[in-house]
Amino acid sequence: MAKKYLFITILLFSAYGCDVFNFDEDALIYPSQLTKLEMEELVELNEQFQAENENICSTLNEYGLTGFSTFLFEGESSPCLGREPVRIELTEPDTLLPAAAQTLIHNSEFTGVSNAELLSLLEMEPLRGCIICEGPNIDSRILEWKFVYESQRINGIEVYESSITVIVDANGVNRIWGNWYDQPYIPARANFLPEEIVENLDGQTLTWTEDGEEYSHKIVADRLNLPEEKTIIPFENNENNRLELRAGWKIEVPDQSVPFGGWVIIGDKIDGRILKVDKLIKSNDFGSLSVRN
Repeated sequence: MAKKYLFITILLFSAYGCDVFNFDEDALIYPSQLTKLEMEELVELNEQFQAENENICSTLNEYGLTGFSTFLFEGESSPCLGREPVRIELTEPDTLLPAAAQTLIHNSEFTGVSNAELLSLLEMEPLRGCIICEGPNIDSRILEWKFVYESQRINGIEVYESSITVIVDANGVNRIWGNWYDQPYIPARANFLPEEIVENLDGQTLTWTEDGEEYSHKIVADRLNLPEEKTIIPFENNENNRLELRAGWKIEVPDQSVPFGGWVIIGDKIDGRILKVDKLIKSNDFGSLSVRN
């Protein structure tokens, strides 16, 4: 996976809007937060996860969830690199779907998925490998299937980048990448509307460097695509070293001159800060995927 670096000259404004959201003394606190586990606790939890799932080679992340992270295998691209594949051909992916869903539910403590009815299949992809790996008659067949479930929705609001990828072989699920979250507290009332965030972005220059190429874009407010609904975003706050579940507006910045179609900018609806700048069109980190017909 290519390394990505982001440089953006957008001012991260923290000033509050005119209609400041005031919390009652007993009100829930925004944003809901997750704290990173200490290494000793994480290792113990990961050992429990893998003991309960002997066929799974993927690990937990620093929050004790199945979301992808290199925290427990620093310097490696995957904890499953040395895994010996199960060399049994799989030709009927629909028969594997119940096992995928059941494994997510069985591991709800780590996946955040507790109701199979909420799972909606987005994509699936056959993964090939060799049945006969040497000699003149090398034979490649489908040994695994990759299933990708749509992002979590909480009270109808999509959680950004919360899709879950499950990979299944003849022995069952062997990898889980991604997780869902417990229901966070999301204030109904917004201090900042999309138009106000866009007004602060107008005229700013966005610069993105990737694979040795630098892309620059001057933001023009009336060329942006304003969202009609909010987005919940897991935001890693480096100031307090916690993962915060924030509600924001996902604003699209189209630019047909860049290979990924432009950018997505997510601004917090409560304090107006810019939470994330991302590519509009992204490839899947775990390989190509096909949309299921």
